[in-house]
Amino acid sequence: MTHRRTLLPAVATTVLLLAVACAPANTRTLSGDASFQRPVDMVIPFGAGGGADQVGRAAGSAMEDEIDQQIPVVNVPGATGSSGMTNMLSSRPGESMAVLIQDTLTTVPAGSASFATDELRAVCRLQSMPSALMVRRDTYEDWQDLADAAQDEPGELTVATVGANSVDDIVLAALAESEDTQFRPVPYSEPAERYAALLGGGVDILYEQLGDVTQYLDSGDFVPLLMVSDERVEGFEDVPTVGDLGLPPEVVLPQFRGLMVSADAGDEVVAALSEACEAAVATPELEDFQELVYADADSFQDAEAFQEFLDEQEALISEQLKQYGMGN
Repeated sequence: MTHRRTLLPAVATTVLLLAVACAPANTRTLSGDASFQRPVDMVIPFGAGGGADQVGRAAGSAMEDEIDQQIPVVNVPGATGSSGMTNMLSSRPGESMAVLIQDTLTTVPAGSASFATDELRAVCRLQSMPSALMVRRDTYEDWQDLADAAQDEPGELTVATVGANSVDDIVLAALAESEDTQFRPVPYSEPAERYAALLGGGVDILYEQLGDVTQYLDSGDFVPLLMVSDERVEGFEDVPTVGDLGLPPEVVLPQFRGLMVSADAGDEVVAALSEACEAAVATPELEDFQELVYADADSFQDAEAFQEFLDEQEALISEQLKQYGMGN
């Protein structure tokens, strides 16, 4: 089984977001009893233009008709997502939600988060998708070529990552143990900075989700050499996965993006937002968007399922951080 994705022009993401925002109203009666009297902020804990920003804006636009309120986007980058989470938590419960990603969750067991998971409640999971180690065109032929270079120059080849003690670092540590490839991670808080670093030669490698850099993949500027996935990805079937190298399944931590609210938000608010999220991802516009960015077909989880998933992931990440000597 492979991840499926239809190749679309690079401008499709922009067109999609405009289509979602301009879609005709289709207000439904939510099963939750919540009545939203004020706009509900969508806090994106990263800069504009990255994957979290794109899916947050697309989902927010589609959810507005469902809750009959505006969902303005607020970008609050910093501290691998912690700044955005604390910003959301400082708002009145139920009037702000934030995008949580795998790397931000990792900061909690790593001891670098400015929030605790018991301060949050899950609303829905929007995406689960593969990541990859990718290089600039015409630099390395394949994974073995890159691995050989890393073994010849331990610690010299640099990798643009999202932050310290992230899932990115866990995978790099597992590769160092298994493949003797000692890469040097270089954290960037802004997605655009990571992409520019690879394009300009500031780093040798980029650790990123495929769907976040489709324009560079389609142009051939970025070339994935190793998939952080448990299965081959359609369109890149010749690119090996970390599983092919023998890394344990628990290292394959799928990058996810979902919505969270304050733990003080009421059950009715969570139920209404979760249902609005489910309706949003079922729209043709969001379905096309998910396919464009390589999101798994079973990405969506409602509030209950997403909360269970988060609890499992936090425990698994804690084990991985201890195994590789990371965190506090």
